[in-house]
This record gives sequence, structure tokens and C-alpha cells, in this order.
Amino acid sequence: MQPQRSTLHFAAASAAVLALAGGAAAQNCYDSQHRCFTFGPPPEAGVGKVDTAGMLDLHSKRLHVEGDFRIRLRTGDTRNGNPYNGLADQQASRGRVRLRFQATEKVQAFAEFNFSETWAGSESYSDALAGSNFNGVSQFYIDADDMFGFQDQWRVGRSEYILGNGLILGSCDYLQRPGTFTGAWFSRQIAGHDLELFMFDDYGPLQATHAGIRYAGGTGSINFGDCCGGALEKIMPYFMAGTHDGNEVTSATNDTEDDQWLGIDAKGTLPAEVKWNAEWANRFVRRGEDRMAWRATLTKQVALFDGVLDSVSVQHTDADGKMDVGNPADFNSAGLLHQYGGAWRSDMQTTQVGVRVMPGAEVAVDVNLLHLDRRGTTTQQGEYEADLVVGRKFASGVYASVGYGVDEDRRQVGFFQLTLNF
Repeated sequence: MQPQRSTLHFAAASAAVLALAGGAAAQNCYDSQHRCFTFGPPPEAGVGKVDTAGMLDLHSKRLHVEGDFRIRLRTGDTRNGNPYNGLADQQASRGRVRLRFQATEKVQAFAEFNFSETWAGSESYSDALAGSNFNGVSQFYIDADDMFGFQDQWRVGRSEYILGNGLILGSCDYLQRPGTFTGAWFSRQIAGHDLELFMFDDYGPLQATHAGIRYAGGTGSINFGDCCGGALEKIMPYFMAGTHDGNEVTSATNDTEDDQWLGIDAKGTLPAEVKWNAEWANRFVRRGEDRMAWRATLTKQVALFDGVLDSVSVQHTDADGKMDVGNPADFNSAGLLHQYGGAWRSDMQTTQVGVRVMPGAEVAVDVNLLHLDRRGTTTQQGEYEADLVVGRKFASGVYASVGYGVDEDRRQVGFFQLTLNF
């Protein structure tokens, strides 16, 4: 009888999400509060696409080619007696090429090739494992618009996917853990709102694989537009459940196959042009205690001192324990030292104050001050942390960034990155 109760619970929760009317376009993206791209723009930002205009003999009507190249260096240091689990010296380069084929008026095919390597002497790093570099297809899917004639949109194949603004399920691009999943996503607009249903297999990001698990669920985006003076722009509910399906799944080896996630994300603009974003999520753990987490952020564009002081933000996060499914996109959500694996992968609270400074010459300087309150059985390491990130996009198109983080015990980490989108 237990499988029947689980099925009914799943059906009821799915119906609740659908009743809120919500979308693939809403969740399959990065919100402005998402910090995984702190060290550079998203891979497709500002990319000039190339139309072959008949220069290649293709069955497809049109081909767009784009990609990115990145060099990433990381080093850590600490005083004796103050251990830090992020001391690895890592040097890695990665190149990706993305091809978008317009097969018909309504169907587009997408392929992404990924090559990642570590340099001599570097420790393993996500999809770039020492002595075992990744060189293969990372994404391959089709996008179909109005395939059955009722304004339906489909994505079928292996694709990156974001859920819960990356805190439940994501693609941590900076940490080189692209979360790609093989499945099907259906979305449709209803009365100006977005609705999405999905089912996919999760085998882990590229080389960091694990036993295959199948998930299903739905997302929504209720768009309020200018309602309430813009104070509430949209509400984005989501639900996901492990289906206990897949030949490789065994209860003894994975603790997420029977769990369920219910969450809601919302944002808007308060008086004085203060932007807010809030999110709440609950993980229903079948063989353990449920876990709950939330965060709230206020951001104000101030443009003081001739625009030098660009913006300030305040953020608070709280989590009862691990919320994600193996690959959240929450790097830098709890500091650059990454001592606790992110704000929603630990039993902890964070309070953060951020400042962005634009001193000129197209240089952006981000300063973040954090208070970290670790609970549970894990030893509290740094309680206070200060992070500094300096970035600039040059006329050549190369984006360079340098980051530095340190806590009160002088655990410290440094980053350097060069990125080119093409």
C-alpha cells in the first residue's frame, strides 16, 4: 500500500502546482540573484551568433555556432590549527562549442561539445579529472514549438536544467559541474502565465556520475506584471519527486529516490526602487526528518558618487540541512571559501551584506561580508568572511576576474579566471 500512498501524494502535489498555473522558461534559467557566474557572464551573454547564410550545405535551414573558452586557477591557504577543506590547487581549462540547427520552422536541434582538462600538477576538478579529461557531447536535444498545434513547447533529450533558482537542481558553471539531464519538458502559456511539466533521468554531471534516478514534477510562473505597483512581479512554485524508477536505483545507495520537494520563489520591487527576492522550499524525506530552507534578499541601485557606488544588498539564508539533488548551482551562496558547500547544502544560517563599486574603466568590484552560523554536528570553521571580486571585460572580448576570500582565522582562497564567449 505504501507505493499507492506515494503515488497519490505525488499526484496531489502536482495538481496543486498546476492549479497555481505556472513554466519551463521560468525555471530553466538563472535568476539575477543567482551567484554562480560571479566570476564572469553566463556562457551565452553577449554572444554574437553566426548565420551561415548558405555557406554550408545543410539539411537544416540555418545554423548558429557559439561557444566559450575558460582558464581557471584556484589556490588555498590556512594557518596551522585552523583546518580548511578547500586547500586544493586546481588549474583547469575548458572549451565548449554549441551548435543550434533550425531544422524546420518549428523545430530546433541543439548540440554542445565539451573539452575539459587539468594542467600538470593540478588536482582533479569536477568534469576535469587529473589523468582523465572529459572530451565528449555534454548536451543534445530538440526544441519543438507548437508541435501538436495547441501552443505547446517541448524540449526532449539531454539538457541543462535549473530548478528552484539552482538551489535544488542546477548547473554550477563556475565550479565546472554542468548539471545535464536526459528527459522531456513540456511547457505552455495559459492566460499570460507559464506552466511546465517534466520527467528526467539524473546520472550526475558529466564525469561525476552516480546511479541513475528518475524525477518528475512541475513548475509555474504566475506573472503579475504591474500589479500592486510592481511590488509583486511574479510567483514561481515548483514541485519535484523521485519516482523510485530506474534499473540502477536501490534504496541502500541513494537517499533521494523517494524524496519530494515543494518550493516557491517570488520577486518584486518595493518603494524607493528596492528589489526583493524570496524563496522557500521543503524537502520531504521518506527515511528521515524533513528539511526546510528559505532566503530573502533586498537590493538597491544607489548610483552614488557619480555612479561609483553602484548598488548595495542584504541577504539572509536559513537551511535545516542538505536540500539539493547532488548538484546545486549555489557556489558563493555562503562565501568564496566554500567551507560548507553552499547555503542550502548545510545546516546553517548566513547573513550577508554586499556592495558593488564601479570605479571606472569598465571595472566592477564586488565586496561581500558574511556572518556564518553553522549548526548541527559539523565543526564551525569561519564565523565571519570577507570576499572581494574584481572583474573587467576588455575590448578584445576577454573577461578577466580575480577573487579573494578570507575569514577571521585567516583561511584564505584566491581565484583567477579568463573567459571568452564567441
